[in-house]
Amino acid sequence: MTVLRCKGCGTFYIPPKYVCSKCGETSLEDYPISGSGSVYTFTTIFVAPEQFKSQTPYDIAIVQLDEGLKVTSRVDRPDQSSLHIGDAVNYLKKDELGYWFTPSTR
Repeated sequence: MTVLRCKGCGTFYIPPKYVCSKCGETSLEDYPISGSGSVYTFTTIFVAPEQFKSQTPYDIAIVQLDEGLKVTSRVDRPDQSSLHIGDAVNYLKKDELGYWFTPSTR
């Protein structure tokens, strides 16, 4: 997983920006991170918009990455196990819907 990192102060950003909000630096770079984190909060969607009805129920979570960033994402639970605040998750992919994470065994 990659995020943007300010070359001036080291602050991480998701989504991308052009100027660092912390120090004003305009030199930002792609930076690899672990993609590991935990569920900060989540909701399970049972009644979805028309284009997502076939995917219900599904989880939307705010994931707190180990590097300190928070990102809104889908959580893919192939076995339909319960999801809880604090559960460990790992980055799975990014597509047109956004970021996807999956439960971790760490």
